[in-house]
Formats: sequence, structure tokens, C-alpha cells
Amino acid sequence: MLNIVVLNVGISQQLFDVRTFSDNLFSLFNDSAADTGVTELWYAECLLVFAIGRLLQAKWDDMSKPPGDEFFHEALKRMPDLSSLRKQGVLGIELMGLSALYLQIADRKEDAYLYASSALRLSLGLSLHKSGSYRSQRRSEAVHRNRLWWSIYMQERLAAAVGFPMSISDTEITASQPTDHIGYQSAAAIAVNAKLAQITGRITTTIYSQSNQDEATFIKEVQDILQSLRKIENEMPAEISGGSNPTELILHEAPLSSSQLSSARTTASLHLTVNQNIIYAVRPILLYMARNSFSGGNDLYTSMSPALRRLADTCVEAAPKHAFLDLDCLFSTGFIFVLAVIINSDKAQAYQGIESVRSILTHLSNLGNRAATKRLAEIDQMCTSLTLETETPDVEAAQPQMLMQPFSFQASGAAPIASSEPQDQDLTSENALGEQDAVMAGAQDLGDIVLEGEDDLYWIYHNPSLSLTGVEQLDWETLENHMV
Repeated sequence: MLNIVVLNVGISQQLFDVRTFSDNLFSLFNDSAADTGVTELWYAECLLVFAIGRLLQAKWDDMSKPPGDEFFHEALKRMPDLSSLRKQGVLGIELMGLSALYLQIADRKEDAYLYASSALRLSLGLSLHKSGSYRSQRRSEAVHRNRLWWSIYMQERLAAAVGFPMSISDTEITASQPTDHIGYQSAAAIAVNAKLAQITGRITTTIYSQSNQDEATFIKEVQDILQSLRKIENEMPAEISGGSNPTELILHEAPLSSSQLSSARTTASLHLTVNQNIIYAVRPILLYMARNSFSGGNDLYTSMSPALRRLADTCVEAAPKHAFLDLDCLFSTGFIFVLAVIINSDKAQAYQGIESVRSILTHLSNLGNRAATKRLAEIDQMCTSLTLETETPDVEAAQPQMLMQPFSFQASGAAPIASSEPQDQDLTSENALGEQDAVMAGAQDLGDIVLEGEDDLYWIYHNPSLSLTGVEQLDWETLENHMV
């Protein structure tokens, strides 16, 4: 089970020192060892790792409880109160972090936030967010503390993205990003993950906190977020790059599907998070367009500027690129396709996307995944609200290659009118789909979309009748209020 945990979550984050854990585990099961030297509290950590491994293996001992539940609750029984955990130093942080990870995977998001926040506060108590706190430590301890800090930071940012406040501002953090050290596992993945977590935090505070930023500052920050995401993807470790086939990634000059499992899982996870952040940042545009459709307004897409149209299309294009690796991402993808159907009911690609998501959720539900059953019911409820039939004979689940094709909300058969120069346009003004759209709808870098002067972007994101949280279920409820 240790291998399963390390494979899935031990490369892009470090919630415990694998080397120390392995030594303790060997001592624990080595009958010839008279004195293992293992502390009583370490047994709780061992149980948490086993619980996570059991959950990742999806091996049920009791179908009424999630896998690993007995290990998890036995670990909780062995854990003291927070004051006592604080005195345990790094081990106390590890215990809270592993508990949060188990709960996150088990789809207990609110509980995961409580433990992740506790882990972060214990980390703050040791000043792990400050660069000076590592100077007195041995190199091995300093490296682990640094990677542990950023792993806890990632967890807290992930938990906060479902509607909870963040515990610390990035301006208060002076700890360096994880770096490579001789004798230690590469820090490339965890460093990229930390940067992505920072962007998740920026999206939460900039877009979903309803802060009183002026238009120019807000637009500049959104532009910088999009450019940062593309920069991270372009600056992934040299051995990882995108292939010519949009459904395939290249790892060590070989297709991802034929790569070593540990490398493939980590690579997929990093690219997944990039697309997840793109959706998180741009989805308010789709929600605004969907609300306009409910209000019986004119074709909003054709009245938007080329830059905003491209952002809307990009959000849909990003959805299937991260759909099939993670349950939360899968549900997010289904939500995007539902919005796409609302905006343009002629888009067969959107209907096929919904059925693809439903097909995977149904498969997971049949295997006993209760979280998948819940997500499937929520997608079906959305479809019912829109009077969309599911499992219809003329709509089949699409192949990934089809879903990965370029997407556009442009009405079928509409003839684009060439436009040699970009023009400033109001959200309500009439304009043609010009040549610039055709260029941007191709493989143009998302970070090259210029938002300067796009005042409509500010009002779309700050519409008083559409207060958004970033949480799919809550934002859907807000949108439902506008249904005629």
C-alpha cells in the first residue's frame, strides 16, 4: 500500500518522509528487532498511510463505509488534541495533512478543510512559511520541512477553492520553492504543484472573493493569471511536453501511455491541474452567457469581443482535457458541457460530452463509488431542469479524440466576416466573427489573448445578479434562479 500512496500522491507532494517511514515500517515488521525505536504516535501515521492506500486501491471491507475507514478511525483514536500535536512538531503536521488527504479523496470536502487548516496552522506555529526557519536544521530535515510546508499549502488552497477562506496570504510567505538536492527525489513535480496552488489562490481571491478592485487592476490580474498558467505548462520539466496529438502527452520522448506508471501519473496530474485552473478562472463567462440565454437575450456570443469569445471557447476545450483522471474534475467537465448546451443547444459536441461524463460516472457508481453516484445524480438533476433527455439512443458517449477537437459557440453555418484589424466593441454591440477569431480558435497560446481594454470582462465577473463562489453546485443553484 505504501507504493500505491507514493505513486499517486508521493511525487507531486510530500506529506511524510518516505525514507523514514520505510525504515520505521521495516523495524515494525522485523521480528528480530528487539527495540523498534518507533514512537507510539508514529503508529497513527502508519494507519493513515494504510487508510489512504486502501482508499486508492478501492478495496472495500464494508460497503457501507469508504475503503480504509477502519484504519482512519483507529488512527484518529491514537491522535491527541491539537495542543499536544503542536508539541510533536513535524509529526503533528504530517498527521493532520494525511488526515486531510484521506478526507479529500473520500469526498468529505468540509472535513478535509478543517484538517488542512489545522495542518497549516501547526506549520505556521513552526514558522515553516518563513525562510529563516530552516537555517538551524540539518539538510535532510530542512528539505523535508520545506516540501512538507508546500504540500500543506497545496492542500489548504485546494480545500479553500470549494468556498472556504484561505488562512494565509502569499505575501506573508518567504519560504523558498522546493528545489532539487543530491540524494533526494526530484522536486520538479512538487515545485510545479506549488506554483499551481498559488495560482488557485489568486483565482479565488481575485475572481470569487468579490473584492473591490478597480477595472484596470482586475483585468490585469486575470490576464496575468492566464499568462502564468500557460507559462507553467510551457516550462514543465524538459522531459515532459505536449505531442502533436492533443489527446496524447509525450514523456521522455515516448507516448505517455507507454511511460513508467509513476511518471505518467504525475505528468497527467500536473496537466490536469493546469486545465482545472483554466476552467476555474474562465467559467464565470460561461455562467454569464447561460444566464443571458435564460433571460431571452440576443446571441451574446456574437456580440462579445474576439478575446472574450476565445476565452469562452477555451473553457469548453479545457474541460475534456482533464476530465477522466479525477472525480471532481469529471463533474466539473460535466457542468461545463451542461452550460455549453444552455448557451448553444445546437452543439452536438456538448451533448456527447455530457453522455461521456455520465458514462464514466455510471461505471464508477456501479463499482460502489458513492461519490460518483452523488455526482451522477447532480448531473442528471441539471439535465432534468433543462428538460434534457439522458441516455437517448441518438446521443452516444463521444471518443476522447472527438471531445478534444477545437470548440466554438459560433452558430453552425454562420459565415465569419474577415476583419483585418481588432476593434474595441461593447458587450451589446453587433459585430462580425472576424478573421481574428479564426486565428485565435486554432492553437494560439491562451497567454497571448490580450485582455487590456476589455472592460466588459470586469462587468461579467462582477454582475450583481450573478454572485458566484467557484463551487459548481452553488453556482448552478444561482444560475437556476434565472430560469424562466
